[in-house]
Amino acid sequence: IAKPKNLNLQPCQIEQIIEKNLSFLDQQIQEQNIIIEKKIYTSSEIMADSSMLYQAFLNILLNSFQAMENGGSIIISIFSDDNDLFITFEDQGKGITDDAMKKIWTPFFTTKDTGTGLGLSIVKNIIESHLGEIQISNRTSGGVQVEITLPVKETDR
Repeated sequence: IAKPKNLNLQPCQIEQIIEKNLSFLDQQIQEQNIIIEKKIYTSSEIMADSSMLYQAFLNILLNSFQAMENGGSIIISIFSDDNDLFITFEDQGKGITDDAMKKIWTPFFTTKDTGTGLGLSIVKNIIESHLGEIQISNRTSGGVQVEITLPVKETDR
């Protein structure tokens, strides 16, 4: 259902994709009193489908916004080593219950009153189609941390 179509791989800068997301969400960021903190430790050009990654990051950010109804902070970190690029989104939302965490990648599962329950399934499929990995966990200080790992070098897909 949520399987991405063919990837259109192009050189792209991850921070530019995130900036495009934040620009699109600017009004909502202002209205919800959300503070965005960016920690970019490295240049992050990789071969990727920028429109698919844009959609994945947008879904992650929208989930964070919905979890922080009364405002809060989102920290977006980007760093890399020789093999991988790491992108982390941390929010100050409600966190995820243990029961929901077990089902989080299941298509059509949602904890919200509205929505299809496909958002995170789509995100996972997009990241995995780029030969990457994604993990979601609760932060000890509250909220959720989404960790994405993408290969720096183009590999056979």
